[in-house]
Amino acid sequence: MQQSSPAARAGGRPPKHEIALEHAPRRASLRSRPLAAAVAVLSLLLPGLLPPTAAAQQLFRWEDDQGTVHYSDSIPPEYTEKRHEILSPEGTPVRVIPPAKTLEQIQRERELERLRAQQHRLIEQQRAADRVLLRTFRSVDDLIMVRDGKLAAIDVMIQVTKSNIRRQQDWLNGLRSEAADLERSGKPVPDRIQDGIATTERSLRDAMAAILDRERQKQEIRESFARDLRRFRQLKDIPETPEQVEEPHTELPNLVSCSNETECDRLWQLAQDYLRRHATVPVESAGTDILMTAPPVSNSDIGLTVSRIWNKDGSGASIFLDLQCRSYSAGLEACATPERQQVLNGFKSAIEATDARAAAN
Repeated sequence: MQQSSPAARAGGRPPKHEIALEHAPRRASLRSRPLAAAVAVLSLLLPGLLPPTAAAQQLFRWEDDQGTVHYSDSIPPEYTEKRHEILSPEGTPVRVIPPAKTLEQIQRERELERLRAQQHRLIEQQRAADRVLLRTFRSVDDLIMVRDGKLAAIDVMIQVTKSNIRRQQDWLNGLRSEAADLERSGKPVPDRIQDGIATTERSLRDAMAAILDRERQKQEIRESFARDLRRFRQLKDIPETPEQVEEPHTELPNLVSCSNETECDRLWQLAQDYLRRHATVPVESAGTDILMTAPPVSNSDIGLTVSRIWNKDGSGASIFLDLQCRSYSAGLEACATPERQQVLNGFKSAIEATDARAAAN
């Protein structure tokens, strides 16, 4: 609000030392409350006119909601968190007080700071991993040799597990044959035989679950070393040829997952149908969650095992197809012939395609 001089109010001519506020900044006005504000402005506009004590008053420059610029020795509380300036006795800006940040701005800055800290941690982790990688391996061949060694060690464990499966399958067939003979003769099946059948079936399911875990470990090793090989070549500036690019599958082609009992029952039936279509040897053992053919007789035979492995929390299951071989001793037989591998690799896509067609109809 503008202040007028006594001379102006009386209709007389204002003294030379009074200045109209039109010469002040845009739409400037003085607050009428404190006299010190008017003194400060006059000190700003006419330096030397007032005594030093009056000129030393602190002055603020602020703007109200209507855009009017004010000069005063204090700021209304409702404007203290908005942008304003502190001026020197000579009228030059001493300090600019920025507007207070909104809650949204504060949250956005905190999120940016969190992202910057996270990025810094990732960079440091990558640098540490690079140092370990370069200290551990001297060449690409070193990485490949270590990777293949890890895969071979897991394959040995899988072969041992499959050997145990073959023995358990033979034991289960014997128990079932004995139980069938007793039933045909009208005699009750003893508890020891029934318990033995249940225990052996459970052992077979556990063994198939162990094989699935090992196959997943192999996938993780392939993926991990593919990343390490790519990074090692970058650090050493080694060009990568197309045949050296390794893109391991993130999912096993012989594994189908289901999330509830209804879906699992449906896919389990499709998996059993798939086994019977592709196996060239007869089914030898059929349980609630496992179906096994006899082992192949010749190298052209295809023997299979499919198992339904329930998740521990009961949220679903994994349906896993695996090959049967004549022998699981290392080095005695190349079990994964091209024909068998084709059946194995086509399992997931065939089950999902059949299920999709059934849903569409």
